Parts: sequence; C-alpha cells; structure tokens
Amino acid sequence: MQKKNKANLALGLSAAGFLGTLGIQGGFAAGLLHHGFLAATIGGLADWFAVTAIFRRPLGIAYRTDILRRNRPRIMEAIVKYASEDLLSTENIMEVLRKQDTAALMVDYLEHRGGRKRIREVACEVLLRGVNALDTARIAREIAPSIREGLKSLALEDVLMDLVRMLSEEKHSRSVLHSFLTIGHEVISAPVFQQVMLSHISLLRKEYEGDSAGRALVLEMMDLSDEKILAILNEKLQKQLQELLEGQTQSYASLKAGFETMLRNFSEDESLHSLLKDWKDNLVGRLELESLLGRWLEANVKGEAPFWLPGFQSFVDSNVDSFVHSEQLQHNFDKKLKDFLEEELTKHHSLIPGIIRERLAEFSDDELVEFVEERVQDDLQMIRINGAVVGSLVGMGLYILVALAERMWGL
Repeated sequence: MQKKNKANLALGLSAAGFLGTLGIQGGFAAGLLHHGFLAATIGGLADWFAVTAIFRRPLGIAYRTDILRRNRPRIMEAIVKYASEDLLSTENIMEVLRKQDTAALMVDYLEHRGGRKRIREVACEVLLRGVNALDTARIAREIAPSIREGLKSLALEDVLMDLVRMLSEEKHSRSVLHSFLTIGHEVISAPVFQQVMLSHISLLRKEYEGDSAGRALVLEMMDLSDEKILAILNEKLQKQLQELLEGQTQSYASLKAGFETMLRNFSEDESLHSLLKDWKDNLVGRLELESLLGRWLEANVKGEAPFWLPGFQSFVDSNVDSFVHSEQLQHNFDKKLKDFLEEELTKHHSLIPGIIRERLAEFSDDELVEFVEERVQDDLQMIRINGAVVGSLVGMGLYILVALAERMWGL
C-alpha cells in the first residue's frame, strides 16, 4: 500500500474513532480514547493541510497555499544556484573524477568491450572519407613539378655509366658474355633466323653464279645446294659458339678481353654520358606527370580498400597495444584527460546554470508540481502519519494531565 493511502487511512481511522467515541460514557478509558482520536484527527488534518498546501490549494483556500506555483521563480533560482554552485561545482565534479582510474576504464573498454575494433573502424572510416574527398587532380598538379625536378636532378646517366663500368669487371663480364652467347645459340637455331639465312644464301648464290654456267656446274657437282650450304654454316657457327661457351679457347679469351675493353671505353665515353643525360632529360620532359599521378592517386589511394588501409589498421592496433601494455602511457592518459576536463569545466562552468534553467523551464506548473510531488510524497505522507500518531499521544497525554489535576485539586 502506498504511503499516501496509509496516511489517508490513518486520518480516516482517527476521524472514525473520534466520531465513534463521541458521547460514550465509559469513564477514564473512554475519555482517553476519545481525546486521543480527536487529537490524532486534528494533527492529521493539520498535516494534510500543510502538505497539500505545498502543491495545491486545500479546500480552495488560496492564502499562503499552492507554494510551488506561487514561488516558482524563487524556487527555480534556488535550485539552479544549489545545483550549479554546490552540487555540480567544478571542485565537486573533479573530486569524483579524480577517484576514477580513467586509464583502467579505457583498457577494459579496448580489450573486453569491443573498443579496439570500434576505434580501428572509426579511425579508418574518418581517414577514408578524408582521402576520398581529396582533389587528386589538384594534388597531382602541385607535386608534379617537384617530382619532375627530382627526376631531372637524378643522375641516371652516372648510374648507367657506373653500371657499364661494373659490367666490365671480370666476374660480371663473364656472366654477361655467357648470356649473350647463349642467346646467340638460341637465335641461330630459331626457324625465322634459319629462313633469313637461307634467303641470303640464295641471293649470294645467284650473284656468284651470274651468267657463268661453269660456276653453277661446279657448285652442282660439289652438291652444294642452298640447304647444304646452310647446314654447313650452322654446324660451323654452333661449333664456334659451343667452344666460346665452354670458355677454354684463345678465341673466347680474346672475345672476353675485347668485350671488357669495349665496356670500359663506353664507361669513360663523355659523349655517351652526354647522350644518356639528354635522353633522360628528354624523357622526363615528355612525361605527362600530372595525368599519370592523378590516375595513380585515383586508382590506388582512393576507394573502399586502398593499398595503404591494412598498414594503417596495423598502425592503429600497434598503438592500442602500446597503450594497453604501458603503465606510463596510461598514467599520462589519465592525467591529461582529467586536466583537460578540469580546464574545460572551469572554462565553461558558466553554461551549467543556463542548462539547468532551460531544463526546468521545460516544465509547466502542473508538470513541476507532479514532478516534485512524485519524488517527495512518500516522505511528506509519513509526516501526515506521524502527525496523527503524535497528535493522538499528545491528546491522550493532555487528557491524563487534566484528569490528574482534577483529582488532585478538585478542579
């Protein structure tokens, strides 16, 4: 049963008891009960009137009643002042916050409440949105000149000359020469090359024979057809190449020495150096860097899953791991967060009264009365119940005092 109903029941019982004992001739006990019920009824009614007067007009009486509505501005300002200057003062708020280990709360959130995943998702989403909003064409235009100058300043011709000089060294020239000879061996065996060789042999044969029937007869007697001559050439070339590949002959030593000398001469040739430099400058000058950069940025940097995203996710996870396992980082986080909150509270504390005032202003008079009454009515109803109980005790006590006085002094 609600306390309000209990208070009404207590008042009802007091009134019923008063009416029930009215006029009963039962001596001292009956008088004691009657006056007890009477005092309880008076106390209960007085407290009912006082409690009701806080929220509305009891029995239609307007004088000094309906206290909340009549004194709303003063009460609201008192609430605002108490809440903002005492309850929600910067000192009180920070006193509560400084008792909390914000770093431990953050670690728990990161490790056990999905915080790591959420932070990674938010960080990636924010960065993706920022990158996808970039004007790649403008960025390409801005950085292309610097890249062009960088390419021009790159001494590519020196690198190539150094590479040629390095290839002239015996340990490299041997490998390069062997590769060339292997390629030559494969080229000679290729059907296309064989066909070209056969065509040239046919031309040479015709030029050799000319109008001389004797030459043609001699070649025919020696059974030197075009195919036979090609086979002889192939055999000679393959044998020569095989000997060179084995690298054990004087011909190979001469070829290698000549090859190394040629490479060294190339590496010291200033005209070749100038030619390579002109070629590089020409190539860089013709490159449409703005277009190339724009397309590359659009294709590789933007999108839902660009190449840099996994690396950024690993970077976020790495920083989260560092925070979780570092007491120093956690201490710094806790201190900086609390210092920041204190600074912001001090700076913007003047906003709190306005926020409270605005929230209270949203209540109509009836809503305010209902809001307050709902939260304090239990305590107020206990006042009514206590009033009835105390009134009955006082009434009976006074009755006993009067009865004693009458007997002692015959009043």
